[in-house]
Amino acid sequence: MNKKTKKFWIGFSIGAGVTVLLLVAAVVVFIYLFLYGPPAKTTRSVEKYDTIFTQKGVHTGYLVFPEKVPESAQEITFYNYYRDTWNAPTVQTYLQCTYDDNTYEQELDRLENTSKTYGKDRKVLLRDEQGKYNYPAYIAVENAAHCYEYALLTGENQITYIYTSYFDREDVEFSQDYLPSDFMINEGREFGSGYSIYYSSVDDFGITADYTRNPVPEVKDAHLRLINDDCFYVYVKLDEQGREIITGCAFVKYNDDDEVTNEINYDDINGMQYMDMELNKDRTAMTVTYMNGAEEKQITYDLKE
Repeated sequence: MNKKTKKFWIGFSIGAGVTVLLLVAAVVVFIYLFLYGPPAKTTRSVEKYDTIFTQKGVHTGYLVFPEKVPESAQEITFYNYYRDTWNAPTVQTYLQCTYDDNTYEQELDRLENTSKTYGKDRKVLLRDEQGKYNYPAYIAVENAAHCYEYALLTGENQITYIYTSYFDREDVEFSQDYLPSDFMINEGREFGSGYSIYYSSVDDFGITADYTRNPVPEVKDAHLRLINDDCFYVYVKLDEQGREIITGCAFVKYNDDDEVTNEINYDDINGMQYMDMELNKDRTAMTVTYMNGAEEKQITYDLKE
């Protein structure tokens, strides 16, 4: 091998090595950004307090937090950390205020009467019955899907409001004295476990959740049956007795790319209470059972049309 050829292969090898390293670095950066998202946004400015209600993906309506920081509040400390990480954002929100006597009593009254009603199910803020908190606590979320939300009575006319999502004890910005003794233990960290004042359910239709401040939100859901590559849906909402009231039925046809090619909607049993649905043996007809007042009835939809 002459000197020119040797130099060429040395240069080629170095270039190829650098290219591979750059590609590996790019992949690592891509995976990191995919899992951990862009850099976190943090603020301590109470003037930006209302931005916590517009951050995307948070599993809270910030019910224990005041909608606005009262103008009469004193000794205000505010901190918000938000990072749009994969699956759910990583969030830490901390607000501590000292109020005058009148405002303090108004805040206590608000917390005492905060609730959310889903059908016949009324959820309220829990109180700490087990002594896990160092201060009297009003709890909206405790160890549910990696989240906590609560308000603490931490001093004379002083209330401390806390929300965390995917934060460990040693990473919180505020004093760990404000954390419950079992903060982020393994039990109750998965979806649907722990306690949350917010409605959530997992069924064949996916995850239904409400993270609003609305005390009586409308709860919608759906039942479905697969017919080969197509699907029949019965859409429902809960009434005040917790009954599933039909809001519509639909037979939806899909192509191989899961794109909708045709949708047939039915509204003839809207307003009736849903009971069940059954596909016939030939998979050509769907029978929906419903209640019309006190009478149980059935209707059959021909899926061959």
